[in-house]
Amino acid sequence: MKRKIQLLCSLLVCSLLPAGAQSLFEKHARMLTLPEGYVCYRTAEKIQIDGRPDEASWKLAQPTSSFRDISGEGFPKPKYDTKAKMLWDDDCLYVSAVLEEPNIQARLTKRDTIIYYDNDFEVFIDPDGDGHHYFEIENNARGVIFDLLLNRPYRSGGNFMIQWDCPGIQLAVHLDGTLNQPEDKDRQWTVEMAIPHQALTWDFNNPLKAGNWWRINFSRVQWLKKGGPEENWVWQPTGRIDMHMPDRWGFLYFSSKTVGKGEETFRYPYQMDAYKLLWAMFYEQQEHRAKAGSYLLATKDFPLGDSERKALPAGSEIGMEATSSQCRVWITLPSEGVRYVLNHEGRFQIEKL
Repeated sequence: MKRKIQLLCSLLVCSLLPAGAQSLFEKHARMLTLPEGYVCYRTAEKIQIDGRPDEASWKLAQPTSSFRDISGEGFPKPKYDTKAKMLWDDDCLYVSAVLEEPNIQARLTKRDTIIYYDNDFEVFIDPDGDGHHYFEIENNARGVIFDLLLNRPYRSGGNFMIQWDCPGIQLAVHLDGTLNQPEDKDRQWTVEMAIPHQALTWDFNNPLKAGNWWRINFSRVQWLKKGGPEENWVWQPTGRIDMHMPDRWGFLYFSSKTVGKGEETFRYPYQMDAYKLLWAMFYEQQEHRAKAGSYLLATKDFPLGDSERKALPAGSEIGMEATSSQCRVWITLPSEGVRYVLNHEGRFQIEKL
């Protein structure tokens, strides 16, 4: 495959956009907002998974921002509030969530049925952040679980493995109200779960360590009226009605500090302007392939404007190699000694120079 390299900043990119044309950042703005970050602290005591996150550690943990519509800015605010919290210890990631709900309902009772046909709560986890081989765990207000492993996102031809049952997971639900009794008014339901790191470990490499970052997102599917359409309320909006966009999930950072014993300021693990541009090029390639049946073959074919050219640190380089059916784009950051690489299947990797 012939390599075609273009350099940004003061190097080879010098083409101008036609008057009125949208740049990459403008075209794909909804999928390029800065993902949220969460600092996850160690728990100060043993967490009992009973659906009632009332331990002192839970009370000290900060909640996420309220969930928003999956499509992001400009879409209606969810009718009912939802927030989540996270903690960790040497064995597990702990997740709790509070879902405001005036009429708690759940009819599905069998594991690994399609739980989002009920109102549900969902967790998506990509421990190494490469956008492939990630996990999904759903549950309804009965505490019935639907868990699966995906090799890559559906947009890239991914498949799910429903036979994966999260080993050792503990999950419980508490109802502040009554189940399936619409004649009375309920308040909320809460979810509490412990997800063992061994259930998410590849190649004996424990991802649950202080200083590590994961990608994570939460979703709530809500059926406000019979027959739908369903509402999709999430912690980190993806920009379209599709949760299977790991690049759009939030960042989870594991602190070595015990909750309540000091704070850490969240910082992103990547040079986020370079990361943003890389994904803007990915979405442009997806769009072009869908319309023309092939990928763009050179960086000069991308609508790069001033906002893209000025976003990268001085000395950064952007390059690519492509055929009609495959592509690979990268951004080299000499000041950091790394290269960010993204292929046509949405797999993100960092290579040392």
